[in-house]
Amino acid sequence: MRMTVTQIINLLHKSVADKSYDLVPTEKNRNSRRKYGLTIYEIEDFLISISETDLYSGPEVDRDKPNEEVFIFIKEIVDGVNFYVKIKKDSKVTYDRIKIISCHEAEY
Repeated sequence: MRMTVTQIINLLHKSVADKSYDLVPTEKNRNSRRKYGLTIYEIEDFLISISETDLYSGPEVDRDKPNEEVFIFIKEIVDGVNFYVKIKKDSKVTYDRIKIISCHEAEY
């Protein structure tokens, strides 16, 4: 089922508020968090602040799972620093939750 931007953002906000999200612990995600001294609470506040106006692209086909879609957002997390956030509905669980594939400093 295709999700709209509004639906994916609502799922993001609900998943973060319920602490039922999956943040993939990639090296890039961890390094960006460390570089800016961000706590998980600050990351969660940032994720809850994402809105439709922050959409960079999507929905688009997930290159690793072509039957799934990803949404990409870019938003300032601290003064002068934009973060790149790639999310999708988590297909590995039977309930609705978000999978945060990327949450790191944007690379231009």
